[in-house]
Amino acid sequence: MDRAGSGVSVDREAFLAEAKDRAGTNPIEVSVRDLLNYWGAKRRGYWIVEQIRNSLEAHGLQTTPPFVDVWIGSSVKIVPLQPQDVLVPIPEVDTVKKDQGAPAEIFLRVGSLRSANSGVVSVSPQDEVSKAQSLMLRYGYSQLAILSGERDLRGAVSWESISHARIRGVTTALADVTVTAEVVREDDDLLAQIPRIIDAGFVFVQAKDKRIRGIVTTADLSEEFSRTANPFFIIGEIERRLRAIIDDVFSPNELAEIADPEDVDRTVGEAADLTFGEYQRLLENPGRWSRLNWHLDRKVFIDALDEVREIRNDIMHFSPDPLDEESVAKLRRFAQWLRKLMA
Repeated sequence: MDRAGSGVSVDREAFLAEAKDRAGTNPIEVSVRDLLNYWGAKRRGYWIVEQIRNSLEAHGLQTTPPFVDVWIGSSVKIVPLQPQDVLVPIPEVDTVKKDQGAPAEIFLRVGSLRSANSGVVSVSPQDEVSKAQSLMLRYGYSQLAILSGERDLRGAVSWESISHARIRGVTTALADVTVTAEVVREDDDLLAQIPRIIDAGFVFVQAKDKRIRGIVTTADLSEEFSRTANPFFIIGEIERRLRAIIDDVFSPNELAEIADPEDVDRTVGEAADLTFGEYQRLLENPGRWSRLNWHLDRKVFIDALDEVREIRNDIMHFSPDPLDEESVAKLRRFAQWLRKLMA
């Protein structure tokens, strides 16, 4: 069975075998989203990235561009692994504890944003100001690129630049309302570019082949922050409520008994000193569970808590992709459950 439109087998091993056969002459091109799907994943968490990298390397393959650096909807090619690109050996999984963060080697690139890959609406230097205004009204944009070619950015025009020109009494030609355009590269670190984007209001995104492939505005940053930060806020509420519940019922000595005995340097005196997995281990015990006086099925609650733990660990391991809506909904429902229990 083939994935619709891709011409590659849905089976992972068959996909890798075909990718290896075609890598040197006719490389398979696949979206990052579809690549993740071969490993049963929806986003680029730390562990899944390492699994994909290791599998590709084992078959003498890599992606170009690197699949961690681009927007999840972008396409990458599966090409032969180059000697200079051999990956650094990855530490064994069990050397990193489940509730600890993984090494943050996945950078959030400018190119990981949807808007950075969505193309740009533009005018040429010879166009009239009225055309620029009409295009901005048509698409609901606040600015446009001024291009002589897809690699020749001459500047930008915006409602603000037009207003400033009107104040000066010069709006007869597009040149009168043209302002300098800020440019960033698709593989630039997004976090490092945030002050620049905020200061300018918008930046154009340049691909490796010098084409202008998108634009990132302060509105795009706000949207990205909302999507990325919201799960963190919900997780924070869940942890605060769990800690309050646990501290109200269990003594510091009881909590110390739950702590990982191998972690000899840690002092446990309250719930905040425990990991999320230790919350779960504490409440799994039937005797301790009964002290909560909740008329609930312990297994149902623990199963839900375990789902939250897995989602928490996933988002704490830095990923360029937002959490899927199903996972966010699970967090919201669990937070609501705790609110009702504490009411």
